[in-house]
Amino acid sequence: MKKRFSLRFYSLMITLLLVAFTTSAVFAAKPLAVHIEVEDIIGGSGETFFASGAAVDAGLVCPTGTEDDISVVVSGSGNSGTAILHILKRFTCADSTGTFDVQMVVKLDNITGMTTAHWKFVNGSGAYTSLKGHGFLVGTPTIPGQIYDVYDGFAH
Repeated sequence: MKKRFSLRFYSLMITLLLVAFTTSAVFAAKPLAVHIEVEDIIGGSGETFFASGAAVDAGLVCPTGTEDDISVVVSGSGNSGTAILHILKRFTCADSTGTFDVQMVVKLDNITGMTTAHWKFVNGSGAYTSLKGHGFLVGTPTIPGQIYDVYDGFAH
């Protein structure tokens, strides 16, 4: 009798676990594409960003607002022709729905001024408190002191 009870108990537990994993996989948010562009003034603040993609269409990311540097820490040697920058940026939505922060590690080519980075959403307020996602950035210098940043990635 005890053996039959423990077999039923374990079978029930395995079934419940399988249902829980299947249900969570079904309800997990599918990452949606996001594309953000901003003409960034080095050392400036309040530049306008424009976002597009399925994540914007679904309301995960606002379509426009301003972008500010929260912190910039430079590491690595400029002697090698490249520098590494650890940057935290805050995006404030024009529609007053909230803010979201993006953290990135940027590789700056000191000769061409080009930048590349991996980025991720790390914090948010208002409608963006649970925003998650990541992607890749390419920055192209336009005029001295300005760089055109393009963020491509996914949000959920």
